[in-house]
Amino acid sequence: MTKIDEWKKTAPNTLNIDWAAVEKTLGFALHDNLKDLYSRIISKKDVKGVMKYDPKDFVKEYVNKENWLDSSNGGFPNCEFELWALGGTETEYVCRFFQDAFFGDWTGGGDFGRHALIGQLFINIGQLYLIFNNDTGRFEWADLGYGYFDVYEENPYGIIADSAQEFLDKIKRGG
Repeated sequence: MTKIDEWKKTAPNTLNIDWAAVEKTLGFALHDNLKDLYSRIISKKDVKGVMKYDPKDFVKEYVNKENWLDSSNGGFPNCEFELWALGGTETEYVCRFFQDAFFGDWTGGGDFGRHALIGQLFINIGQLYLIFNNDTGRFEWADLGYGYFDVYEENPYGIIADSAQEFLDKIKRGG
């Protein structure tokens, strides 16, 4: 079984994580969907692979520009993915992991509010960021190379899923 298959099949709350300590460090409560995603598995490496990529299946809803990803992969049926995975459950490590996810270098100094970077896709047009919106509990994508870094909502982006399981199920192994 691959690591992504294990992540999909493992029940939420399998790991014992001190969420109160993480929330105290961040200064806000974490959405249950993020806890659901990160309370399943530990992986010493980020979870990587090749997945089937069809924007019509992957994108649940476009927010700023309809069908923006339709021709993004040049007709190729697969792309590479990488998801950030917890490498342990020690409280100090988990707090640092989530600080990086919400406020790390990926923000480029911009204001992303309560959005966490959880991974990326590598498609024909470049890198897409996989982002969790802690305010809505939704899993989103963004092409931060496209435009604004200062105001996240002005980037063309869309919704991938409304729950952790729906998000994980969108990652279907390709070949």
